[in-house]
Amino acid sequence: MMIKDQIPLFIPLGSFSDHCNSLDKRKLMPIIDLIHEMELKFYKAEKVLGISDMSEISLSTIGLSGIHVRLLDAILKLRLVPLFDWMLWKNDAEKYYQAPKQLYGLDTVTLGKVTTVLLRSQTLYGPSFLESKIKDKFVLELLKAIVNSLDKNYSSSHSQVENLD
Repeated sequence: MMIKDQIPLFIPLGSFSDHCNSLDKRKLMPIIDLIHEMELKFYKAEKVLGISDMSEISLSTIGLSGIHVRLLDAILKLRLVPLFDWMLWKNDAEKYYQAPKQLYGLDTVTLGKVTTVLLRSQTLYGPSFLESKIKDKFVLELLKAIVNSLDKNYSSSHSQVENLD
């Protein structure tokens, strides 16, 4: 199994779109599972605990302890982090933190760039940064936008194949 070791973790930006288009839809299940889990835990925190602002409580109080490890695992296994100069693009990505609904109109390459900046920013802001982006539901919106975008890619590439018949 030497081939597995030769697969790069980060895909060059120029090949990222092709990589996303080639992803098997079933491989998205870990991300979809994370979305469902976060939605359920946030709903319970809001309805049962009566908490709408999650910023001051721990992930374990919400029932999401260890979620960032599974998040990183799912994103890295799918190789959804393109290789590019993320520091140059940091301000572009960070504008979505205040307006996460805008993520839904973005293509997979841009979403990959936002994901890369989010994950790499821990080196600048410390380990609590990702946790804060989970608690303010930015990560949830980002994952939903990624699945939505990959779903569109998947549908359009498969309808093109069907049209060839």
